[in-house]
Amino acid sequence: MSRLIESICLIDGEFRNLEYHLSRMEISREKLFNLKEEIDLNKLIEIPQECKNGKFKCRIVYDQEIKFVEFLPYQMKTINSFRLYEDSSIDYRFKYEERGFFDEIKSKIEEEEVIITQNGQICDTSFTNLVFYDSENWITPTSYLLNGTMRQFLLDTNQIIEDEIFPKDLNRFVSFKLINAMMNLEESPELSIDLIR
Repeated sequence: MSRLIESICLIDGEFRNLEYHLSRMEISREKLFNLKEEIDLNKLIEIPQECKNGKFKCRIVYDQEIKFVEFLPYQMKTINSFRLYEDSSIDYRFKYEERGFFDEIKSKIEEEEVIITQNGQICDTSFTNLVFYDSENWITPTSYLLNGTMRQFLLDTNQIIEDEIFPKDLNRFVSFKLINAMMNLEESPELSIDLIR
């Protein structure tokens, strides 16, 4: 079984949405390895002094135990083209380290990024959840590959709402954003629906 990863946003020495990440790690360990003890990342992770100013990705690789932790400077990707791609075989309920299936899909398209659809419904890109703007609300698809920590935080705080979204619905939206642990609703750039093919 592939190891798991957890990517946590560290801003000026403070972890963002840490309780959401801990919850996902604990649920994953219980379901996959039947382990029920809580994880105390504050005891397991020491933040390097050089990572206490600015924005960093704290990447944790684990299975039954934490294997290693690394801190990486964060640089947001600029993406200018997206391709809808139907693949109902992907099962990414757990955040696995092995993500070769995404690379395989992306090798088949000319666009920079893929938007996976399953059973005809829009889900996620290869590394983010999605939110679409209809001139009033930011809406995230009810279908997803992985319920991201930022997605769940934004739902819990009523910043976004859920709805079924099919490719035929895209013309009702004016723009969309990519969200993940490293990019909240304010940080993510607003992208034109026209970038999706």
